[in-house]
Amino acid sequence: MKKLLPYVFILGFVMACDKPAEETANEALTTENTPDPADKILQKEGSTWFTYEGTVPCADCSGIEMTLRLENRAEKNEREYKLTQVYLGTPDGNRAFESSGIYEVSYGMDGNPGAMIITLLDEHDTPIKHFLQEKDSDRFIMLDSNKKMISSDLNYSLTIK
Repeated sequence: MKKLLPYVFILGFVMACDKPAEETANEALTTENTPDPADKILQKEGSTWFTYEGTVPCADCSGIEMTLRLENRAEKNEREYKLTQVYLGTPDGNRAFESSGIYEVSYGMDGNPGAMIITLLDEHDTPIKHFLQEKDSDRFIMLDSNKKMISSDLNYSLTIK
C-alpha cells in the first residue's frame, strides 16, 4: 500500500493540473469571440476617431451645424469626444463653440432594446447631450435631456463622415 501511495498522489496531481488548463482555454475562446459592447460604435478598421456631422434646428438662429468626433480605443475605459457647434445666422454672425470631455455608452431604450445611447459628459461628469444610434445604423439622432426621442418633424440627426 505504501508503494502505491506516491503513484496515487502523482496521478491526482496530474489530473488536477489538466482540468484548469481546459477551463482556461475555454474562457479564452469565449473572450475572443465576444466583442466589447462599447466597441459597437467603432465599426471601421484602422480608425481612432469617428466623425458625425449634421445641422440641427435652432430656436433663435437658422440652425446649429454640429461636428461630433468620438474616440475609439479599446484599451481605454474612458473615451473622449470633441464637439463643435456653429450657430448659423445669429445677429452676431456665425458663432462657434467647442467642447470636449468623455462619453458613456449604454444600450437599450423603451421600444428599442438594440439601440445604443451615447451620452456626452462635461468636465464635471454632468450629461450635456444624448444621442441614439439604432442597430445597424451609421446615424445618430439627438435625444432630449431625459434620453427620449424629440417629438418633431425636424431633422435632429448626425451622419458618419
